[in-house]
Amino acid sequence: MTTYNLLKFLHILAAFWFIAGLIGRDLMRSVARQTDDIRLFSGLSQAAGRFETLMVVPGSLLVVVIGVFVALRGGWPIFGFLEGADSNWLLLTNLLLLANILVVALIYLPRGKVFDQELQHAVAAGVMTDGLRARFNDPIVRWAHYGELASIFIIVALMVFKPF
Repeated sequence: MTTYNLLKFLHILAAFWFIAGLIGRDLMRSVARQTDDIRLFSGLSQAAGRFETLMVVPGSLLVVVIGVFVALRGGWPIFGFLEGADSNWLLLTNLLLLANILVVALIYLPRGKVFDQELQHAVAAGVMTDGLRARFNDPIVRWAHYGELASIFIIVALMVFKPF
């Protein structure tokens, strides 16, 4: 087995871990969306958070770091036409990854803090509050999640097909 193949295998395993975390997180959120029981909602939100911290965040970091090594070892042009290459699928992948990082920094983190405050307030009150429901159903966050999933689907397709 070559170093390149080992790195590629580890890259794929990290991608599985990351995507499984996304699916688990979103499943917990989907179930939480259907309940008015604050204790159940809180537990499901915590479970979603565990998927995020144990799988999504470390998985995404591993995918990127190992992916850089795969690209360097395999001679893939990370910056496409910017480095004079004919192949640009990896450049598009990097742009999508950068967009996802911006979504985390500009949407998920600040809105997540407000959500956490609302959740603590609702748990202390012992009831699902309108504020918590509004924060949980924030359309910007919902569309950010859709965009995240779509970009991951596109990235996987780019990795498999290397279309351009």
